[in-house]
Amino acid sequence: MSFTSIVKNELSKLELDKLESVSLLSAILKNSAIIEKDLIKISTENSSVARHIFNLIKEIYKTIPKITVRHGYNYKKNYIYILEIKDNLELIINDLSLNKNIPASYILDDDNLTRVYLRGVFISCGSVNDPKKSRYHLEMIVETLEYAEFIKENLNKYYLNSKVIRRDNKYMIYIKEAEKIGDFLRMINAISALLYFEDIRIYRDHKNMTNRLNNCEQANVDKIIETANNQ
Repeated sequence: MSFTSIVKNELSKLELDKLESVSLLSAILKNSAIIEKDLIKISTENSSVARHIFNLIKEIYKTIPKITVRHGYNYKKNYIYILEIKDNLELIINDLSLNKNIPASYILDDDNLTRVYLRGVFISCGSVNDPKKSRYHLEMIVETLEYAEFIKENLNKYYLNSKVIRRDNKYMIYIKEAEKIGDFLRMINAISALLYFEDIRIYRDHKNMTNRLNNCEQANVDKIIETANNQ
């Protein structure tokens, strides 16, 4: 299981009140739902996330989505979970502010709801590299520049130094610094993932420092030997 999946599994098990649920669903459906005339279709590759969305929709809007499970593209081992909502569409669309490019102010009404909304954005379209295997990198890919800038501005309220670049016909909000990625995980309340991430980061930083010290020591020894030979 990838580190991204581990983070999303943890996030999908967090308890929410009604206002938090609305903010989270607004972000998830904004970035992973297709809205048609008589249908809202949500797709995800994470079973825990699919279950979380199903339970929230059922609890808040008294609507039971239809769930379909399919093989991934090109018959990959992973599955795609598709939720289809056919009832209370107008209520859901208006309540979650899905008919606007930028969500209504009540969706991110305070600091807590802003954090929950950003959690939902990560759940729906985010990924983060395993710190043990590769460079530090966290990203979220969205459809429009206006929305990407909106997410960046809200991330940077927490001094995360996020940036936006274009990727093909979409836009990527990304964070590169290890410390800032840790701050993001803390902000969205992925505490177990944060502890793992920080443990690996500290180990890697210590290892790099040891290597630098060894290199400096070796360089000093080489200079001493060279000086002695010259003399």
